[in-house]
Amino acid sequence: MIRNLKFINKKTFNARVFSSWNTAKMTKILDNNNYETRDKLKNLFKDELFTPKYNITLDQERDLAYQRLKKVCDLKTVSVKDFWNNPKNIFTVHELNGMADGSLCTKFTVQFNLFGGTVLKLGTNKHHDLLCDGIDSLEKVGCFGLTELGYGNNAVEMETTATYDPDTKEFIINTPSTKAQKYWITNGAVHAHYSVVFARLIMPDGTNQGLHGFLVPIRDEETMEVRENVKIWDMGYKIGLNGIDNAALWFDNVRIPEDNLLDSISQITSNGEFISSVEDKSSRKRKRFIKLADQLLSGRVCISSMCLGSTKMVLTSTIKYANSRLAVGKKGFSDMAIINYQLQQNELMPLIATTYAQNIFLNYVYDRFEKQTDQDYAEVVRLCCIAKPLVTWHTENTATVCRERCGGQGFLSANRFGEALAGAHAGITAEGDNKVISQKVAKELLETVDKKEVGYHLVKKNSMLYFNPFININNLDQLQDLFESRYKYVKFDLALNMGKSKDIFDTWMMHQSDNIQNLSKTYSEFEVIRQFNQQIKNVDDNEIKNILTDLYLLYCYSKIKEDVVFFSLNRVLDKRTLKKINNNILELNKKLGKKSLELVDSFGIPDWMIHSPMANDWEKYNSYQNSGELEDQSYKV
Repeated sequence: MIRNLKFINKKTFNARVFSSWNTAKMTKILDNNNYETRDKLKNLFKDELFTPKYNITLDQERDLAYQRLKKVCDLKTVSVKDFWNNPKNIFTVHELNGMADGSLCTKFTVQFNLFGGTVLKLGTNKHHDLLCDGIDSLEKVGCFGLTELGYGNNAVEMETTATYDPDTKEFIINTPSTKAQKYWITNGAVHAHYSVVFARLIMPDGTNQGLHGFLVPIRDEETMEVRENVKIWDMGYKIGLNGIDNAALWFDNVRIPEDNLLDSISQITSNGEFISSVEDKSSRKRKRFIKLADQLLSGRVCISSMCLGSTKMVLTSTIKYANSRLAVGKKGFSDMAIINYQLQQNELMPLIATTYAQNIFLNYVYDRFEKQTDQDYAEVVRLCCIAKPLVTWHTENTATVCRERCGGQGFLSANRFGEALAGAHAGITAEGDNKVISQKVAKELLETVDKKEVGYHLVKKNSMLYFNPFININNLDQLQDLFESRYKYVKFDLALNMGKSKDIFDTWMMHQSDNIQNLSKTYSEFEVIRQFNQQIKNVDDNEIKNILTDLYLLYCYSKIKEDVVFFSLNRVLDKRTLKKINNNILELNKKLGKKSLELVDSFGIPDWMIHSPMANDWEKYNSYQNSGELEDQSYKV
């Protein structure tokens, strides 16, 4: 059950309490799917190629990320075509890669999801035959040219053009201004042969048919020389994840064949006419763009998955260190493991509870994504959109808190907090800024509101009938109902405020921002709690059920504490109840702190993947000159 026990016992772990619950069963609940893929990847990561390296040049770091990605591709456990029949497999590989290396994982998500997934979804057989096998093997490396310097979240306004030339049956790709350069293009600076470029499709009569995806060769596949009239600028060093080769791309009237239009939705007929299955007569063609940019939806789930993997690694290293690092005990000697301190427990246990809750929620999102239909598509979109803010913000917070709780050890690169922080911040921004995604979710939730519901909301609000005044805070269903009522209260309140508005834009952008963000947050937390509660109901093993129940209660109580202003101002919970909740948090933190090793062991990360010295024999690691590197593996236990 618990690995590295010899090392932990040697350090006199005072809080260790042996329990009977089976961590392997818990791992299976968390992992949920594609167990064979997980096992193969974990075994692959035994290869010394995946041992982190730090004192290397930018070129070496990029080559290392590429070589690691090539190893993953050579394993043949994942294919871009998994999006057709097993998308969970792609999400699984993201989580495992996220444990191993953030740069590897980012290059992987661009190759297989943003580039490969877009070719798969927007392309047709001719594009699949040309590229899919090469995408899987990494013989054809791609990048995703959506974002422009001047147009990130308002992507529909992008300037890059693809003008159709009927005489040659070609499209002419052009970057008309500095703001139109394709920006932050992963794989672009060094490795990519192709880019999917999103550009305004301009017909010969000047008609703008909106943004479409075009397959643009940017390097010769044999020589890797940059193609004629393509300009690639290396974006150089970033605050982290420097194994990713980001680029700015410029196109100076680059001609590509008509067949390079990714044409599953829109086509050019043999007569040179534009046709599309998505009817859009608006000037900006936003409806068509939303359909075309659909791969960002799965991308948000991919980012959530890789950040979940990173979070698990951070918590595993932190908890192992907290169970082996001795500090002052009752008699003044350094004879007590720091996990015994209430300070450590109060900081770390809620992070573990949140990680379990989000893991279970993501499993639900994976399932809904895989089984989506036209009828539930809108709801699946919302679920995918809330996943990324939830998980990436949690990853950032976890890395920050754990870094601090590990003291000076947390500042050593080899203990991997910097990588987790940089990866979290990349995830917070990539494929839709979290706050902007939250606006999108709030807007779509408001679109589901009936005016009669708003009226009923006012009646309930004024008569103080919204919340159960006799709530049992130890009842899982009643806690779920509490969070559902909070979500609906916030939603209908915002709908009421927007209904009074005479200037929608001004009200939305200048006056209701906090309420908008809060709507997305309360909806997200309700969905997490709903799925967590359902998972507990599905568990037969009583020991596992009890552990999950404690984690569920700690998650719910922590979220109440975070939003105590709402629950107090709206007279939802009285002072006595809030005090009881706070006491329960302290009790659960202490109780779960004694099980902290089993809780992170249930993440299923094998010893050989845990490179952090502080999670191993950190005394041995510091007994010889190491320069912060990990070549000498004798510290591993």
